[in-house]
Amino acid sequence: MKKTKRLLAVVLCMLLMLTPLAVVAETVTVQAAEPQTVKVKLDKKTGKRYGYDENNQKVTQQWGVTAKGFRYYFGKNGAAYQADQDMVGKYGILMKKINGKYYGFDVSGHTVKGIRVGSVSMYEIPKLYYFNPKTGAVDKKKTSLYRKYAATSTLAKQNNASKIKKVLGKYKKCTISKGNTCMLDGNGKDVTYTYDYVQLNVVRPTGKGSSAEVVVEYHGKTIIIQVNRLLRL
Repeated sequence: MKKTKRLLAVVLCMLLMLTPLAVVAETVTVQAAEPQTVKVKLDKKTGKRYGYDENNQKVTQQWGVTAKGFRYYFGKNGAAYQADQDMVGKYGILMKKINGKYYGFDVSGHTVKGIRVGSVSMYEIPKLYYFNPKTGAVDKKKTSLYRKYAATSTLAKQNNASKIKKVLGKYKKCTISKGNTCMLDGNGKDVTYTYDYVQLNVVRPTGKGSSAEVVVEYHGKTIIIQVNRLLRL
């Protein structure tokens, strides 16, 4: 009897060993690495900014963010991408393509957000771009839409300025010409709205049956959104 029990126990043990175990596969989500925290130092001789990691090693060809939340991209030599103030003015930007997407950088090397004016090459006329507030990358859909809102008016087709004004939000300054405009047959006043980083030029029609403000071409420019520095010219 004892031998039979022992034999049954051995057989049972062998059966358990041969029974396949149920394996639960856990899905692991691999997230893109977040920009590492860096300390940014300014080289006063060159005006360039460099990022250093927690081991005081220079950061190259990657994103970095400071403790205050400023986001930079450091190139091959470690210098942060930044606009040249002598070339584009205090409010101008430098545009760079990184991993297939365009980003804008101001004169301090920070990534820009919202509506700004820039060009992807030195040979291109500056245009309106919209930069995603979270990622900093150009939002192609909104850029295209806002360019339509800011399209130059003609006698044949007038572009109401209400949509682009709504997008731009509260202006800092509004200047109205004393004399009549030289645009649109001279029936109106030139009005300039100044925002944080851009300037909007419109015509405010006058006379009977006048309509709302319309976007106009100014001084032969093909765009009507201009960097604030143009106000100083």
